[in-house]
Amino acid sequence: MYKVMLVDDDVPMIKYLSKLIDWGNLQVEIAAVAHSGKRALQLFRETNPDIVITDIGMPLMDGLELAAELQKIKPEVRILFLTCHQEFHYARKAVQLAADDYLIKDEITAEQLEESLRKSVQDLKSVQNQLAEISYKQEIFMNKDVLKRQFLKQLTLEDRHDDLLASGKRLGIEWKHSHFMLAIGNLNYASFPKRYRYKDEPILLYAISNIAEEMQNDNLAITILTDQESYFLCILNYQPNLSCNIVECFSSFLGSLREKIYSFLRIDIHVHYSLPIKGISNIAKELRSLKQGNREAFYSDISFGVLPSSGLKLWNHEITVTLEELWARLVQAFKNSEDRGITTALEEIKEKAKHQQLDPVELLGKCSQWIRVMEFERDLKGEDSFHRCLQQCGRWDAAVELMKSRIQEIMISGPSSSEKNMKLKQIDRYISEHLSENITLVDMAETLFLNPSYFSRSFKLETGMNFTDYVHRYKMNIACKLLKESMESTEMIAFKLGYMERTYFSKVFKKYVGVSPKDYR
Repeated sequence: MYKVMLVDDDVPMIKYLSKLIDWGNLQVEIAAVAHSGKRALQLFRETNPDIVITDIGMPLMDGLELAAELQKIKPEVRILFLTCHQEFHYARKAVQLAADDYLIKDEITAEQLEESLRKSVQDLKSVQNQLAEISYKQEIFMNKDVLKRQFLKQLTLEDRHDDLLASGKRLGIEWKHSHFMLAIGNLNYASFPKRYRYKDEPILLYAISNIAEEMQNDNLAITILTDQESYFLCILNYQPNLSCNIVECFSSFLGSLREKIYSFLRIDIHVHYSLPIKGISNIAKELRSLKQGNREAFYSDISFGVLPSSGLKLWNHEITVTLEELWARLVQAFKNSEDRGITTALEEIKEKAKHQQLDPVELLGKCSQWIRVMEFERDLKGEDSFHRCLQQCGRWDAAVELMKSRIQEIMISGPSSSEKNMKLKQIDRYISEHLSENITLVDMAETLFLNPSYFSRSFKLETGMNFTDYVHRYKMNIACKLLKESMESTEMIAFKLGYMERTYFSKVFKKYVGVSPKDYR
């Protein structure tokens, strides 16, 4: 129901209009009545009508002035002018104000008023439809990446085909044919430290998606999707045609895509594609197969094409036992800042992991934990985006290169204990002498004869962290040594360091070291 406001200083005229037609039949209702332009302006703000029928010849503020003000407030409002005047210049001004109609009081009939209102209602519906479409398109545009990820999630559910097609249409994805081919692509993270920050990964996936969309032509209907698991997916929808080798066409497109990505972004990608499948119901299964095949190719150098089927692979899960000695050598080389020793140890780790066929997911997770310990020992905050990239690596060679680059970054960035100034050494000595106590900022400030607020500000300015974090880090360094070098229980170590509850100690340890005390030991 649309709302109408009647405006006229002639009271009988308003009563006449109110009874002239059946307003409800036209999907309108009279929401407000005003006898002056000033009062109409006030009521307009209060009732927000869609259509205003107003007299032109009113004192103080005439109908034309009123209409101009109303359109400033609500540009889509429909205006019907009602007047005794028939001079052309009034009509011309009404037209300039985009009035829907210009009715003469002495000649008005029910039919004329109904016709004018129908036109206004039709215009209102048209405007609302346009606004709704614009709003919908804006929402799709602003949230396109999120909606596409949701669409990809739906794609992995085998029993949601009708919903999938409906969601696709809203994103402009229409699969009109019965056959599909899928390709999955992964970033080669080994080149990241040279050209990009670790946190640039989402931007790169977005750029790849744009490059792929720009490459599309009328011959191939390809949908590009990106995923939070750091891969992108190309889906070809086609109708079999004897005159076209679809596998060769898709392979050619993917090869050109790799070249374009390297040309624009200077980064390599691994791309593997499926054989043709029929029916949307098989997409989820084929996608899982591609992911599994990609995981099984973790130790290979295959970067393009159809992956060979190797069946269910049995991985070795003895990560710590297999690599502990080699990793200890790597850590020693790291502590001694020996680049050659680091490179040699990493190469041996790479070869042994490949030879033993260690489980990729567990291996990358363990490597991430070990790198976090190195970051912690150099008082560096863990680079979460690096650890995400490391655990998403699709190839072991790239993961090893990524680790090598990060270890070198830690060596360059992390300060050694000898570089601490005298005041920090004094603070360290105090913490060391009160390890079993709960050391507060106030305690430390009093020891240094400083105002607590001043000490808090200056400490954070100098160290980049608050005092509480510093104390926890200092104690966790000692905890690491005790866990490795002594046979004391975790409870006893926690007690010695001033943590009365083991659960709290474990929580603090994992926060600053990246692994639990049990896993570290």
